[in-house]
Amino acid sequence: MDTYVIDTNAADRRQWAGSWRRAVVVLLFCLALMVPAAQAQEAPTPTLDQIQSVARELYCPLCNGVRLDNCELQACIQMRQVISVRLAAGASKEQIKDEFVAQYGPVVLGEPPREGLNWLIWLLPAAALIGGSIWIIRSLRGWTKAPAAAPAGPRAAAASGDAANDRFLAQVDADLQELD
Repeated sequence: MDTYVIDTNAADRRQWAGSWRRAVVVLLFCLALMVPAAQAQEAPTPTLDQIQSVARELYCPLCNGVRLDNCELQACIQMRQVISVRLAAGASKEQIKDEFVAQYGPVVLGEPPREGLNWLIWLLPAAALIGGSIWIIRSLRGWTKAPAAAPAGPRAAAASGDAANDRFLAQVDADLQELD
């Protein structure tokens, strides 16, 4: 008669392998849940002050001369949201400004680029200020000088020693004596 021997160790091994697989799946599932939470903690939400410090250095490309932090257009609100997202992603202020310049042009900086003929825009006001200051100083010096003493009469002018005045005064004296 054939006897069948039941191997109890094989059944235990199968049961243990199944529980091991379940443990690995549960562990991977827990790790998958923890990764987004850890990433959210690494990228803190930027504060309003951080967003405004970048927005203060940019100008609205649609409004003339209005800073991005003061503009209430929907486009500017969206631009501030982009700044917030870029700050949360870890971008620096200069990187964000460079991205805005690439997208909207140098008008978002609120100043002309310092290259080419645009240097005149930067240099002419300084030159005008220096020239105006020199002109004002010279004018004030001319106004504050004491006026030269005027001769008191014909005799005082004659005493000054000027030859032309001496001849003129001699002629005037001669004419006055003839009238007497």
